[in-house]
Amino acid sequence: MPRLARAVTRSAARPLRQGETVLDRVQAAMTDLTPREALAGGHLLATYPMAGLGSIGAFARGAGTSPQSVLRFVAKLGFAGYGAFQAALKHEVAAGLQSPLERLTAASTRRPRQDDFLARFAARVAQNMATTFAQVPRADFERAARLLAEPRRRLQVLGGRFTQTLAHYLALHLDIVRGNVLRPDAQADAWADRLADLGRNDVVVLFDIRRHSTTIGRFAEAATARGADVILLTDQRETPSTPHARIVLTAEVRTEGTWDSTAALFALAEALIARVSALAGPKLEKRLAAIEDLRDRLRAPAPPGRAED
Repeated sequence: MPRLARAVTRSAARPLRQGETVLDRVQAAMTDLTPREALAGGHLLATYPMAGLGSIGAFARGAGTSPQSVLRFVAKLGFAGYGAFQAALKHEVAAGLQSPLERLTAASTRRPRQDDFLARFAARVAQNMATTFAQVPRADFERAARLLAEPRRRLQVLGGRFTQTLAHYLALHLDIVRGNVLRPDAQADAWADRLADLGRNDVVVLFDIRRHSTTIGRFAEAATARGADVILLTDQRETPSTPHARIVLTAEVRTEGTWDSTAALFALAEALIARVSALAGPKLEKRLAAIEDLRDRLRAPAPPGRAED
């Protein structure tokens, strides 16, 4: 490593604060990077954290820049070198594989904090929201919304143990907005029945966050093999479904405590609902009017002299 690069990395070294991630550092530094350093930062954001887990040469080639620019980028993040940067990423990956029990045990060994827990938690959720909506590629979001807005294409939505609720919420709304939606089936044994009917006219939306489901990954693979377009809503880690998804939209879910927060993922789903509704245009108004009329008819009392079943 050149002497100047070694001096820069040593002088800029800053340990990560409690709860801070490499991703936090990258997002905070982006506006201060040179164009070539920004290539490294953008590549890491787009592939987080995978690009940083390989060699510096592979990182530089993927980013379209030089290893020296990657080193300067790493230095501006506050790491003493590429090795320290990689070690921080690997620690995050290992932490991402922890169970709730392991996270709770780790949290209980930390020094108790005396500040306002609710305010601190709210600030973290707000940060998750801001991070999520800042990093979502606009073109990918629009492509996903337009796929979901096409009523001729049947839609299937599935989620994991905790994200099944988000899948059901999305399906309920889109069934009103556009129809032709198959709601989530909680029984994974029934998913093969869904796969048997999939074809090129189908769109599949999958929700999956850590600890990522291999079953959902296999569903994504099989759905893609049958010609369906898969949209994946997930966290910022590589999942078994990622290689099989046409569009991947990620949300920040990490918190300091035992459990991840799905608030930003939920908001991303709501943004899709809002955009699909906007794309429906006047057709949505007519559809909603028809639905309300039918609801009124179903609620109306039976005519005199006719007994209800």
